[in-house]
Amino acid sequence: MATTPPAEKKVVFPPGAFTSMFGAAAMALILQGGITAAAVIVLIPIPPLGLDCRSLGYIIYGATGIFIVSLTITSTILARISETRERPTVVKRFTAFIAITLRNISFLLAFTNRIGFIVFHCLQFSNFLDNCYCLANVIGRGTDSYMVYTYEGWISKIRNLHIVATVLAAFFVFVYMVSLWVMSVPPDYS
Repeated sequence: MATTPPAEKKVVFPPGAFTSMFGAAAMALILQGGITAAAVIVLIPIPPLGLDCRSLGYIIYGATGIFIVSLTITSTILARISETRERPTVVKRFTAFIAITLRNISFLLAFTNRIGFIVFHCLQFSNFLDNCYCLANVIGRGTDSYMVYTYEGWISKIRNLHIVATVLAAFFVFVYMVSLWVMSVPPDYS
C-alpha cells in the first residue's frame, strides 16, 4: 500500500516578504516625498510667500505619486492573496479583480500625473503662471493677497534656496540608491 505525500501548503507571503515589500515602498515614498519637498522648499519662501500656483502644482504631483505607490502596494498584496489555493474561488476572483482594478487605476493615475507634470512645466516656462492670480498668491492668502514688486535681498535668498533644495534632492536620491544596494541580494552562483 503506497502512501501519497501530503499536499504542500502554499504560503501566502514567504518569510521576509513584508520586510522587503514595505522597505521598498518606504524608500519609494521617501524618494518621491523628498524630491517634491525639495521643489516646494524653493517655491514657498520666495515672493509671493506661501502657497501659489507653482507650489500647489508640485504638491499635487507629489501627493498623487504617493497615492499611486499606496495603490500599487495594495494591489500587490491583494494579487498575492488571490494566488492561494486555500481560499474559496469567490474570494480569489474578487481579490484578483480588485487587484487588477487597483493596478489599472494606478497606471492611469501615473500616466495622468506624468502628462500633468509636463503640461505644468510648459505653463510655467511659457510664463502662463505669471498672471495676477498666481503672482498675488490668491490660493494661499485668499482675500488678503497682494503683489510683491520689489523685495530686498531676494536674489541671494533664491540662490541659497536652490542650493539647499539641490542638496536635499541629491541626499534623498543617494539614500534611495544606497538602500537599493543594501536591500539587493546578490545572486547565488554556487
